[in-house]
Amino acid sequence: MKSTKKYILAIILGLVIGVLTLIGQKYLPMNLNFLANSGAVWLIPAFLFSYFDKGNRLQAIATTIVCLLGCVYGYYIFEAILNHHTFTLAGGTLLWTVVAFIAGAVFGFGAFLANQENSKLKYLGMNLLPAVFTAEGLDNVIHLKDYSHMIPAVIMKIIIGVILYLVINRKDVINIKNIVSYIVITALGVVGFAVLSGSI
Repeated sequence: MKSTKKYILAIILGLVIGVLTLIGQKYLPMNLNFLANSGAVWLIPAFLFSYFDKGNRLQAIATTIVCLLGCVYGYYIFEAILNHHTFTLAGGTLLWTVVAFIAGAVFGFGAFLANQENSKLKYLGMNLLPAVFTAEGLDNVIHLKDYSHMIPAVIMKIIIGVILYLVINRKDVINIKNIVSYIVITALGVVGFAVLSGSI
């Protein structure tokens, strides 16, 4: 895939996901609304785009960042249009722009690693998606008083994380490197969500 076409597709994908997020927040029922309020959900298309593209390390990082920026701006620009107010690069937009760069670098590099068959770090890349869902669910459990109205959704996030781990790793589910990677990344993810929410 040529570079220009790749980045155009990445940002279009992100913009579509951003718009769908806002629609989902408005119309999804309470126990499914987490699908439109989860930062982890945005990471799935961004990660998979770079993973299946099989570009080099810098390309994987760049396309993941571009896709996530598309998610952020697709969401906030469409929200401004829908609610008839001026779009500004401040507050939530600025925060999630910074997060897009950080998460894009991490998950883009992870997508690259997941394609490296002979790398010892492959397991870290493969377990990023399972770990981020599990971490978000565990963060919700830690702050359960804020999520007591959506306990089924909290449980579902953790279940999605575990299912992703099983599906991605299949016959290597009990591989010690996989297990350790999953646990370590999940722990780091819990810390990351805590920082993002201002808990620490």
